[in-house]
Amino acid sequence: MQVKVFESEDMASGLKMVKKELGPDALILSTRTIKNGKMGLLGKPMLEITAAIDSVQPAISEETQSFSVKEPAMKKRRASGFNCVVDDTFPTHSSQQNEKNQKYPDLSADKNLENIQSNTAEPSGDSIRSEVNELKDLVRDLAREISRIGSSEKNSGTTNPQSLQVSGNFHHDRRQQIQGDHILSLLINRGINVESSRTIASFLRESLTEQELCMEDLVRDAIVETIQDLIEVSPPDFNTLDGQHIMAFVGPTGVGKTTTLAKIAAFYLAGFSRSIALITIDTYRIAAVEQLKVYGEIMHLPVDVVITPDQLVQAIEKHRDKELILIDTAGRSPRDEFCIEELSTFLHPELNIEKHLVLSATTREKELLETIGRFEPLGISHTIFTKIDECTNLGILLNIQIQNSNPLSYVTNGQRVPEDLLEISQKKVAELIMSQHEGPMHD
Repeated sequence: MQVKVFESEDMASGLKMVKKELGPDALILSTRTIKNGKMGLLGKPMLEITAAIDSVQPAISEETQSFSVKEPAMKKRRASGFNCVVDDTFPTHSSQQNEKNQKYPDLSADKNLENIQSNTAEPSGDSIRSEVNELKDLVRDLAREISRIGSSEKNSGTTNPQSLQVSGNFHHDRRQQIQGDHILSLLINRGINVESSRTIASFLRESLTEQELCMEDLVRDAIVETIQDLIEVSPPDFNTLDGQHIMAFVGPTGVGKTTTLAKIAAFYLAGFSRSIALITIDTYRIAAVEQLKVYGEIMHLPVDVVITPDQLVQAIEKHRDKELILIDTAGRSPRDEFCIEELSTFLHPELNIEKHLVLSATTREKELLETIGRFEPLGISHTIFTKIDECTNLGILLNIQIQNSNPLSYVTNGQRVPEDLLEISQKKVAELIMSQHEGPMHD
């Protein structure tokens, strides 16, 4: 039996040294990190590898090895694979090294550095052989344990309690994974993007017990609670309105800005006051202007049409006695930078206008994010989603919230004025997302 100690900068180069010096059959007894001897604590950390071989074998070149009569290739691959598993499963830590040094004092770090580096240091053959045999016994015991665990998963026969415990833990984890996959599928089916769905499913899998994960109603309630924590809402609080409140509605063409404005006007008229004025700068579509005028006539509210930014300032000044001013705008293409810049000249910050970006829930997520980015220079403060009654799932509400900091102020679910304007809360939005919609829906 011959024992040698090698020093290298890393494990890869150290193993090459061991193989070159002692051959491929060398047994690694221990590894540890040491400081360079001459520099002491300031020295560069080195890896010390202690290896042993039953008898001295000369270095064998790769060419010679390829023609040598060796063990069957399959046996080598099994041994190599097992060593990899052991290395990955049982990494070397300082605590493990201390235990090994106590068990094998002849291999401890108390030796003089010169003796450690000496290639001729040979402890007692019987002592080393005994230590190597103990290590081999440990490896054999580990192999038998792994074999027993594998057998317990394949066979339904009687196994020892330890194997049953390991197998039970495996199946417990697998059941939790399957239940988590059910949650993942449920979230994705509600339109929540895959990344967010995985995060929520993983959180619930860790938060709920195995029994709770099997309770459908409880899981759904837990999902709603989790989603509502991710949702931010900020509807206007008309109950605490102090002074004049001005709201402008901007967004792409055809999302329902004018109808949404009329719903909010009717809601305020019915629940709070008649002190409302309507203004439109939608000069591109005569029909839209006429539509707002019709709403104004029905509700007996004043409607002003403005063409220039100065006219908007004058209209606001004209209605300075009103509690609520609602401003309609022309639909703008998100890709038309000129139109958005033009709109910004109307809605400049000095007017203290609260700007609500109106979006259709039927629009694809990528296009919604592009629209949000295009309108952001206007200083958008809130988001409104319309046409949720036309969607079979509403995960888009959460997807946009996660990627956009603006809170939701309203959602609308139809053309009726004012009935199809939903007063929202975090829980209400979360419940909408988790409900399956088919056709028109109304409170």
